[in-house]
Amino acid sequence: MIKIFKIWRETFPAAALSPFANAHCSAHKFAPQLRGYTARRNFLFITILSAALEFPVFPQSLQDIPYTAEEPPKFFTLSSEDFPQIQNPRNQAPKSERKATSPEELEEIRLQNEIIRRENEIWLQYQKDLQLQNKIKNLPGNRIKNMEKPKNLFYKYTVTKDPDKYLDTFNGLYARFQTGQATLATINRISNPQAIKSGTELILPIQQGMYIPKKASSALEILLQKEFASLITDETKTYEIDGTEFYFLPAITFSPTQIAFFHDTGMQLPLSKKIVTSEFGYRTSPISGKWKFHAGIDLAAPIGTEVFACKHGTVKTTAYSEIYGNYIVLLHDKNTTSLYAHLSKILVKKGQTVSTGATIGLVGTTGASTGPHLHFEVRENGTPKDPAKMF
Repeated sequence: MIKIFKIWRETFPAAALSPFANAHCSAHKFAPQLRGYTARRNFLFITILSAALEFPVFPQSLQDIPYTAEEPPKFFTLSSEDFPQIQNPRNQAPKSERKATSPEELEEIRLQNEIIRRENEIWLQYQKDLQLQNKIKNLPGNRIKNMEKPKNLFYKYTVTKDPDKYLDTFNGLYARFQTGQATLATINRISNPQAIKSGTELILPIQQGMYIPKKASSALEILLQKEFASLITDETKTYEIDGTEFYFLPAITFSPTQIAFFHDTGMQLPLSKKIVTSEFGYRTSPISGKWKFHAGIDLAAPIGTEVFACKHGTVKTTAYSEIYGNYIVLLHDKNTTSLYAHLSKILVKKGQTVSTGATIGLVGTTGASTGPHLHFEVRENGTPKDPAKMF
């Protein structure tokens, strides 16, 4: 109240005239005093009223006061167990009760209809929440303050064998759920479209954008962390879902390069020509002469021959050992790695992202080697696989 009277005295001194004064006072000999009194009285009334209603009638410096609502939190801890479960991502008509021939069948149909109704309600709510989010996603905070908000920010769905085979694919899923490729792939840590299998549990965000894990575990996640590092700050909204922290970058989608990286699931030869001198499996070691398991294949080539990345990925290791000599390990996703050994030269650095077919080193005969060749391994979850079956 003291502040109000201070503003009043500074704004309307005793001799001040004001447009608030009544016009009929102008002919009276005390018109200046009356107009000044009326102005001060009206200003005091409006100021007190506006303060009570928190309505800025006279903003500072005659500028609009910015929206000063309480800042929303930047960090959210969530559990996917609390997300509504979508069962049937389609509107399904209830079963007809006219086909019942007994009270038991009638009750069974009624229960089935109740299940369908509940499933439809969740699916319809998901669609409604998407529409609400699309309305408010680009509006400032002061515009959305009184608007209806999405009921849920996340849903979940378990992939099943769909009758029309549509939901068996990544493309089918993101189209059916009206979500972006980047949104669906990043929140679910999907490294390539083939990772979608029957039984895969998916999180479906209402807010579209990029969900980048704080701790990357695949080549795609490492690539996204590097490319969007400048956009991640202390103010970036962060979701912790089931113990995994995600930086959320709204409205960000895959670039054409990132889409190609994500969909590139093939594997190519690490050399321009395939001359296998030792196959995968048990063999007599040429070094020790003992019966020993050979975890990869040996490809003969002259010293200095270019060695290519068999698939896009990130350089996990560049090192030297007595067995492998100069070697490189690439991380392709959270399950698969490839190894290139006995190199004469390493042309990449740890942490570097490489595309399929990129030159990463040169053939040599370093380490435990009897001649120029490339020792090549592929491992899934740490288990060696026969590379020859992957080309």
